Amino acid sequence: MKTEYLKINKPEARNVALPVVMTIAGSDSSGGAGIEADLKTFSTFGVYGATCITALTAQNTKGVKSIEKTPRKLLAEILNANLEDFYGYENAPLKVVKTGMLTKEAIEEIVKCDIKVKFVIDPVMVSTSGSQLFDLDGIKYCVECLMKDAYLITPNLPEAKALYGLFKSPYEITNVEEFKKFVVDLQSHLLCNNLLVKGGHIPFDKEGNVSKNGSQVIDILYESESQILTLYSSEYINSENTHGTGCTLASAIAANLTNGKSLTDSVTISIDFIHKGMLQMTKLGYGNGPLNHNLTPCTQVSHLIEVGGNEVLKFDDNNTFVDYLSSHPRVKQTWQKYVEHPFVKRLAENTLPFESFFYYLKQDYHYLIIYARMHGLLASKAPTYQQTHAAATIIGEIITEIEHHKKRLKAYNVDYERDIEELKPGKACVEYCDYLLNIGQKEDFLGIKVSLAPCLHGYAEAGAYGRKLRAENPVEIPDIYEGWLNEYASDWYSKADKEGRLALNALVVDGITRIRAEELVDIFNTVSQLEIAFWNEVLDI
Repeated sequence: MKTEYLKINKPEARNVALPVVMTIAGSDSSGGAGIEADLKTFSTFGVYGATCITALTAQNTKGVKSIEKTPRKLLAEILNANLEDFYGYENAPLKVVKTGMLTKEAIEEIVKCDIKVKFVIDPVMVSTSGSQLFDLDGIKYCVECLMKDAYLITPNLPEAKALYGLFKSPYEITNVEEFKKFVVDLQSHLLCNNLLVKGGHIPFDKEGNVSKNGSQVIDILYESESQILTLYSSEYINSENTHGTGCTLASAIAANLTNGKSLTDSVTISIDFIHKGMLQMTKLGYGNGPLNHNLTPCTQVSHLIEVGGNEVLKFDDNNTFVDYLSSHPRVKQTWQKYVEHPFVKRLAENTLPFESFFYYLKQDYHYLIIYARMHGLLASKAPTYQQTHAAATIIGEIITEIEHHKKRLKAYNVDYERDIEELKPGKACVEYCDYLLNIGQKEDFLGIKVSLAPCLHGYAEAGAYGRKLRAENPVEIPDIYEGWLNEYASDWYSKADKEGRLALNALVVDGITRIRAEELVDIFNTVSQLEIAFWNEVLDI
């Protein structure tokens, strides 16, 4: 007998923080809905899913065969086990609770726990196949004890009418205006913070009237605090892949909220995910088949909606896009902390220990390697061959800078090829580089350019800040400190800064929607924060 031994390499360790969503719902043995759909959706959107199973079901795409409730004692123990581990302390990871099929016992135990996080409630009453999952008494109890003050409730139209019927006699909806009025009226009775009523059961024609042959679906979100109605219009999809769509939509919204997306953006992203899952799946089973949960979701709202009707921002040479990004209310304070960082001040005043600067140079070497790779990704997504060539030229310049780095450090007996194991990147460098590479994979040409902008333009402003400090207090400083400060305050770097601003302006010469601009603001702000962390780590060693 021949024996072979395969040694598995140890993977690189990474400190990846995953926020937690807990789903409290029933289990679907066929895997298309319930807890199973929730967990698939959470993983797809990059959040950690905890569960509390309220009932076991024997079901498939044709229907629910039987239901067995989770005993109250066990249900309470499950809830408490999750909460004592993930909730109730500083920086606890549990951010959102999503509920699906609930029993009266489950609602009572949830209420006892008094969980102070956002609740996304999918009021599951009837399965896609038509099976009754929640009786009238259970619905009433849920409204009285759980829905009031819930962050979001996501009924489809039949569920919304059942809820409405607890307060008034429901009426037939014949057009969009009546649908809007119905949603606002229902929220006033439920007293939840936000209400999303899904309109898949009532297609509308182009004039906004309900029609069996209607070509569009309208989902309506009402945010009570701001009193804003958002109508999500999409093409009607004729598909049998509808099993678990309601569970998946609510779970996707919960996951996106957990990841810091706004409610309106979370709904947009989640609706698109549902539609793609319905359309990109070969039918499974004999009944209403499940959707495809294994797709990579698009989380850029600007890529999911039509431009028409959205505000367009324009920039010129005197009001550049970089100026807009760095002076944005969400960025302005961060930007100032970055370009006037104590690292620069201590260099200019000669109060920075050389060991700290030495550490910075070694970290910057690792950063420059990723900076070069980012321009490779930029080149691969360039709209024109001239832009591809420009990115390739920059890569050559970065490689030259890396070689200069190596020469500088050889003076201190550091050889990168020889000492590579001792020159590993620090936590701040790794987090920064990982973020950039993630942007490089998922963003377009403009998004990548924006992610690289804080480095180029921030160093120019930091260089000007250092020169100002040197003029105010011209103390003697080491040549290596003076060389660094002079480089980023030099005429050639100021020219590069100006050219970079104009190049970014050229990419938005026809304007950019405010929605897309806000996405790019988030990227610019995050990278600026990572630049701060990069220098903070240098000062903290």
